[in-house]
Amino acid sequence: MTLTQTEAFALTLVTEGIAAAVLARSFNVKPWRAAAAAVIGSTISHPILWPATLALYSRLGLMTVPLLEILVALFESIAYRLIVTKSWRTALVLSAIVNFLSWLVGFFLQRTG
Repeated sequence: MTLTQTEAFALTLVTEGIAAAVLARSFNVKPWRAAAAAVIGSTISHPILWPATLALYSRLGLMTVPLLEILVALFESIAYRLIVTKSWRTALVLSAIVNFLSWLVGFFLQRTG
């Protein structure tokens, strides 16, 4: 199954919003704030990530997605820090986990169907 940019974006918003809300309690933060940070961060980063992946793949090959996902998680941690928590560590860890889960869902969907 090949996802379009719109499908991938919708999947990202749903996956990251739900994952952030579910994980929030483990980090002693409000679920609605975590979900909001996930959606806001992804709304900004996804439209940049998609074309960047296509543009850089010919140069970076298989390292393109992991490298860009790391940058996205770092970028989106700003939203978590501003909206969810005063702790940069919590913001970075939450962003990293949520982004990894989102990537994992997309990876498996791309491999099936």
